[in-house]
Amino acid sequence: RFLREREQDTRLSLTQPLYAPAIAAGIDAAAATVAASDAARAAYERSLERDIEVAYLDFLRAGEAVKIVESSRDLLVENLRVNRVLFDNGKITRDQVLRAEAEKLAVEQQLLDAGNRQTLARNYLNFLLNRPLDADVASTAAPEPLAHVRQQLATLGAEAVDDDGRLEAQARGARFELRQLQAQSRAAEAAVEAERASYLPTVAFALDAGIQGEDYGFGSGRNFAMASLVLDWRIADFGQRRSRVSAARASRERVEIAQAEVAQQISLEVRQAADRLRTAQASLDTAQARQNAATEAFRIAARKRDAGSIAQVEFIDARSAQTSAELNLNLTRFDVLVSLAQLRAALALENRRG
Repeated sequence: RFLREREQDTRLSLTQPLYAPAIAAGIDAAAATVAASDAARAAYERSLERDIEVAYLDFLRAGEAVKIVESSRDLLVENLRVNRVLFDNGKITRDQVLRAEAEKLAVEQQLLDAGNRQTLARNYLNFLLNRPLDADVASTAAPEPLAHVRQQLATLGAEAVDDDGRLEAQARGARFELRQLQAQSRAAEAAVEAERASYLPTVAFALDAGIQGEDYGFGSGRNFAMASLVLDWRIADFGQRRSRVSAARASRERVEIAQAEVAQQISLEVRQAADRLRTAQASLDTAQARQNAATEAFRIAARKRDAGSIAQVEFIDARSAQTSAELNLNLTRFDVLVSLAQLRAALALENRRG
């Protein structure tokens, strides 16, 4: 009999790898995975910041549209009053009064629609900010578009917005989506190395120390210690390691393909954002000139109306042209600001305050 009826074995085992290539590769893979997660979080934060900025600009744009339509309504209220006076004095017929009233009611309906768009813009902004949807949002004055573009893109140079190649290079060097995939590529490469390391032997130092006996106690005949050098080398596994290495290489190739695709997507995003900004900037002068001309035409029409020397349809047409031009200018101004926000996000540029 080799064992006693009562036997206890209490030991502490310590093992220290001396040569284990897979451990270093595993550490590299874990570090790269953490870096990829950090980059993914940063990319999401950047995307959210862009969405919030665009949503706020949409809210401001909707608010300005409400002011424009309110001003148009006030003009039509005054127009209705003047037409009633002219009718009472026998200078115009009743149909012109009715036409003025109908036009005022149409603009009041337009005002309801503009107010609804402002409410929807506010609700969406509050949603992005994780606030109650009906929470108040403070309005600020929108910056002058062209000056704001120059300020925000100052770090790239005055002509950068016209150089697609330069913009793409900036984006590829700064976008967190590419940093995420680069980290994933490092993790995949480390995974390949870890699987390839399974072909190599491992060497470890092992130490066991403890007590043995029929009961617990310390002393001669009870204490023991044993040190050993352990070599582990798997000679054959019927293709299991080869399959794991192939799978790791396939994962690495998928990440490399994804890198190329995302780089192309970023280039496309940059070009589209830059094109939209250039178009909006080019349209701004035209929109301003249109608004100036429409305002002057309406001023002349209003003087003729007061004198009773213009048909009601001509006055209403002049008023409609003015309101349309003002709304178009408002739309174009904010198109510049929204396009700038999208381009800045595509380039991963910080918002320059001031």
